[in-house]
Amino acid sequence: MTKDLIQKIKDLPRLKLLIILFTVWQYFSVAGMAMLGWSTALVWLNLGLLLAFILLCPVYESILLLVLSIPFFVAVPNARFDALPMWRILFIALFLVWLIRDKRLLSPRSLGGGGRIKDIIFLPWDKYLAYFAAIGLLAGLFFGPFKWEAVKQIIFWLNIYIFYLVMINSLKNKQQIFELIRYVIWTLAIIITLGFSQLFGTFLTDLGTFWVYWASNITKLYYGASFASVSMYSNSWFSFTGAQELRMFSIMPDSQSFAYICLFGLCMGTALTRSVFVHVRKWLWSGIRFAALGLILSGTRAVWVGMVLPFLVVIWGYYKNFQKHLARKFLWPFLIIFILFGLSPFINRGLAFLRVEKFQENFLLRAASIYDLNESSNQGRIAIWHNSIRYGALHPWGVGFGNFLISFHPEAQKQTYDDAAKTLNTRYNLPAKYVSAHSLYLQVFVEAGALGFAAFAAFWIAVLSYLWRFIHHYEKTEDFLVYFVAQAFLMVLWILAAAFFDITLFNDKVLMLFFINLGLAGLIVKRYHEYHEGE
Repeated sequence: MTKDLIQKIKDLPRLKLLIILFTVWQYFSVAGMAMLGWSTALVWLNLGLLLAFILLCPVYESILLLVLSIPFFVAVPNARFDALPMWRILFIALFLVWLIRDKRLLSPRSLGGGGRIKDIIFLPWDKYLAYFAAIGLLAGLFFGPFKWEAVKQIIFWLNIYIFYLVMINSLKNKQQIFELIRYVIWTLAIIITLGFSQLFGTFLTDLGTFWVYWASNITKLYYGASFASVSMYSNSWFSFTGAQELRMFSIMPDSQSFAYICLFGLCMGTALTRSVFVHVRKWLWSGIRFAALGLILSGTRAVWVGMVLPFLVVIWGYYKNFQKHLARKFLWPFLIIFILFGLSPFINRGLAFLRVEKFQENFLLRAASIYDLNESSNQGRIAIWHNSIRYGALHPWGVGFGNFLISFHPEAQKQTYDDAAKTLNTRYNLPAKYVSAHSLYLQVFVEAGALGFAAFAAFWIAVLSYLWRFIHHYEKTEDFLVYFVAQAFLMVLWILAAAFFDITLFNDKVLMLFFINLGLAGLIVKRYHEYHEGE
């Protein structure tokens, strides 16, 4: 097996080999900065190497490299922007290279009839994203006290969207789509594996030491000193209601975003098992089981509840004999999760035995607490829901992106944003800028208003209807591409259900992986006939 792997590596094209070498180097350099005290000047070296690759190599290979680099996008050390992540610079560079070199839209040639905007591919739901962004921005400029925050939020989202736009315009055939999916699977596997490494780290020391070490080193490296200082006194890594419950969160800023990574791994990994050889399929199913365990160990109740909707859809398909061959395959990840929940008392005992501090984790009790209205976290969530609904009803035009904090902190309108953002919210023990509506829908309703919420809903309706029509049309087709579209459909349902309880979709790594998955599924639907005609 090892000899075969070495031979496969030797047979790789030079650019693909270079991508692997860059990824391995990033892994060790980031680990060295996080754990061995290596100089953070290496971040600039890594940024330079990736920029050079983007400038000198084809766009498609640059996309592959950036996808594999997602687990290593740390903050760029600088005196002005504490939490500036590498990906923001790299995505802009890729977009400009694509515009100038591939589309020739910003070159002198374009003046003589070179590139044209109408040659750029968009997917059916993109226009609703534009409406949503425009409405939220205008709400911030006209009705929000912090106008620059609305602009910054739009720039942040646009920064991720341009990578998605380059991707859907650069993938030319079925083979490239399949290859990119495999790269995304590797990225998800790296983040989930690092999650188990983080879990292993908690076996070696007491909670206080681990907490301070992780916040001071890993969190600071990835998200900057400001967020690291907040993590020193408030985070979602551990919960303290009743027993102290361990959560897995990997390199993500919180356990909720890590649960979404596991969700993506479960959906995409299951679809990929349809297209690979038996020996590779065994490895994939092993990865799916670890992703399911990671989802449980994240302790994220929103994602636990959210899986009910896609599970019911799969059950419906199975018993109605609709896509039964597909439903049978997608039943397995849910069954694995249920089995692991059933085994959780033994998992809890094992964790308690291995840890330095003998925590009494109980994931079954945590799951049961979802329905306990007297539980402190639920009470806080219900309180902010009530406040958000009331505030949104009184301000149906919205307050603009990035201005949510004025809905629960009205004094903020008399302060500068920096002062208002730093105000400690005692209910959540967090600075005001980190407090959310604990519901994606209410967050959008407060910030973008009723009209923005309608555009946001139209986006999701367009996504679901576009994917559903394809799945329904190819009901009897047992093909990997159909399976991949189906997993994207289930992923969207899962996210929509979980979004009732959090806004984690707006995390940067979660959002970029969501758009990568959605963009791939949209391309498959758009070009399915071309791919089969070319076979």
